[in-house]
Amino acid sequence: MSYAVFFDKDGVTYRLPVNPEQIEVISNQAIEKYEILKLGQIAVPTHMELTEYSFECELPFKPLHYIETAGDFKNADFYLNLFKAWREKKEPVRFIASNGIGDDINSLVLIEELTITEKAGEEGDKYVSFRLVEYRPYGKKTVVIPTPTQTIVKKDEPVPAVSLKANDYHVVQPGDTLWGIAKKYYGNGNQYQKIYEANKNQIKNPNLIYPGQKLVIPR
Repeated sequence: MSYAVFFDKDGVTYRLPVNPEQIEVISNQAIEKYEILKLGQIAVPTHMELTEYSFECELPFKPLHYIETAGDFKNADFYLNLFKAWREKKEPVRFIASNGIGDDINSLVLIEELTITEKAGEEGDKYVSFRLVEYRPYGKKTVVIPTPTQTIVKKDEPVPAVSLKANDYHVVQPGDTLWGIAKKYYGNGNQYQKIYEANKNQIKNPNLIYPGQKLVIPR
């Protein structure tokens, strides 16, 4: 039994005036191949690829006795302009093919390829080869890019120096270092050498001081 083929767009159904003799349906399983040591090549099925539909039909320029749309005939130019408009809009159209006994095709498709042939002696008539590919709707994701915020780096403020008196002293506490003591009294840790020089009698190594030591803090 021959097919009755329709396209449906925006709620309007268009039947092709002449049924195609056959419709080829191509459905492929995507397969990943891997090489396994000592086992060889294996195949792992992943997903179903998009289904493709191919067929050829005649679009007459004038109504003929064998057309399927005698009560609402549209010539070849009408259909070709219709297909062109759909493709330019880059929108899917519903493809319906019914054979009258089940297993009907009803799928959203894109017209991937359209080949038009005009034969000598049949001026105005068009023979059109279709290749349709299944359209799967997909959702668009919105990516929000955060606005970069300005980072304010606060510089260390100089530590105000402690007012010194003649022969000031500092008793070493746990965790003290000469660098830290110099920063406390002079406002600059690099002045630790002055404290070291004034206390060489009890400091052998400027990196080693001990809790309880009473250090002279020179002016």
